[in-house]
Amino acid sequence: MYKVLLVDDEALIREAISENTRWNELGYELVGACKNGKEAMDMIIQNPPDLLLTDICMPHVDGMELTKFVYEQYKDTKVVIISGYDEFEYAKKAVKYQVVEYILKPITAFELSETLLKVKEALDAEQLKKQNMKKIRGAYISNLPLMRGRFLIGLLQGNVNEDTIEDKLLDYQIQLNGSQFMAAMVIGDDLSPFLSQEAETKTDLAYFAIFNIASEIMASYGAGVTFQAFEEKTVMIFSGNGDLEEMALRVCEEIQEAILKFLKIECTIGLGRAVNTLTQVYSSFNDTKKAMEYRFLLGGNQVIYAKNLRDNQEIQNVDVSKWANQIVLAIKTNNEHEIRKYVLGFVQSLREAYVTKNRSIFYVQNMVLSIMNELDASTLSESDIFIEERELLNSIYEKEHLTDIAEDLIQFGKTLSHSMKDQKDSYCKKQALQALDYIDKNYGDSKISLNSVCLHLAMSTSYFSSIFKNYTGETFIEALTKKRIDKAKSLIENTAKKTYEIAEDVGYSDPHYFSITFKKITGMTPTEYAKKMR
Repeated sequence: MYKVLLVDDEALIREAISENTRWNELGYELVGACKNGKEAMDMIIQNPPDLLLTDICMPHVDGMELTKFVYEQYKDTKVVIISGYDEFEYAKKAVKYQVVEYILKPITAFELSETLLKVKEALDAEQLKKQNMKKIRGAYISNLPLMRGRFLIGLLQGNVNEDTIEDKLLDYQIQLNGSQFMAAMVIGDDLSPFLSQEAETKTDLAYFAIFNIASEIMASYGAGVTFQAFEEKTVMIFSGNGDLEEMALRVCEEIQEAILKFLKIECTIGLGRAVNTLTQVYSSFNDTKKAMEYRFLLGGNQVIYAKNLRDNQEIQNVDVSKWANQIVLAIKTNNEHEIRKYVLGFVQSLREAYVTKNRSIFYVQNMVLSIMNELDASTLSESDIFIEERELLNSIYEKEHLTDIAEDLIQFGKTLSHSMKDQKDSYCKKQALQALDYIDKNYGDSKISLNSVCLHLAMSTSYFSSIFKNYTGETFIEALTKKRIDKAKSLIENTAKKTYEIAEDVGYSDPHYFSITFKKITGMTPTEYAKKMR
């Protein structure tokens, strides 16, 4: 039976829920009914329930405060809110505090029963998970004997006397029969999904959970022996005959899939080449370690078979400048698709060159510095950019896979692109505003032109025309003409000046052309406009 605590300041509601709910039939025991959150807190401290049913609006301590208290202090207690408040802020807080259900009043006995059954399923699942975790911890305590582990490690290191191998295998009850042998090693790429499932879960338990799955699958195939060594990594020695290679690959893939399914951990398995005697297993294990060295380059979540790697790799150079130029162009044109495309192309070139981890890092650092050198320093004046550059360069060594570095490099490129675009937009706005100010001050000059304003701003006519149009929605001539006609209208309305005088005042040396332009803009001649306005 799961313990339930009911909290509601309305006595009639407490009584109705308490008496009309079939607690025992639903798998619950009602251990208390409180009229406010303060009373409930005191009871929870004394006897923590499995389920809290609470209202929101209550004196002393409301339902949200009570829910927060349970969320922070009693992680195993589920919370269901029964409230008459259908407001987003309450719902948002409920999500924050991991409330399993938010039910609006009035609530029927059927609705409450359905909710209780749903919560019971979750409680049952958690209880089963705790039981399974307890079993794993128990199995961990009864791990393989120390001497058995030492023998197997010695076998991988080539430190076992050939004459004593058979006796040791018998003494330690190790089944390694056949004419061929292969070594393999399992490494969890990221343990965090498993570690986040249980607050008390430790890294060594995650390692053991991986080992446990590998052991069970190896045993089901009768494929060889599994043990933990070398910083708790799971190591396997396969044994068999002519079809050993096929079986080993199949077992490795099945182990990988099972670890992902049950532990939510992606893992990489390095597999060494087959050898003909147990005394040569160390050679297969060296292959395994070599395969794992390429995990950084090739990426995790796969089986890396040493047989498929190139032998005697010659150092190949990667043309960083080529890729840097393409990435810089994509950054300058604010093309995020191209940034990703060329970064991934650069990474692929590293893979194809089969360079080591250290050399890959060297190339990546060179790439970052090349990008920064290629970009105009004046457009990267923000200190945040240089902080991000420094953080990127410092974090490279901490990455497990080249793919992770690639994503950071892509994001860095996007940040640079956004920064350049923002500063470019700011510059264009500033120039456009200066041009408008120039028009405002010089519209009466008949010699004002596109060339004169560009000379004033020290810009090319084509570039200026582009940014001015983008910012104002008008060409320079359109803006100048509008300003002149607006001033002319004002002079017509407020002065008794002749048309030719007004034309001259607003920058037109030809009164006839002024009249044509005025009519084109206003639909009237200056004379017609004057008659209308006076």
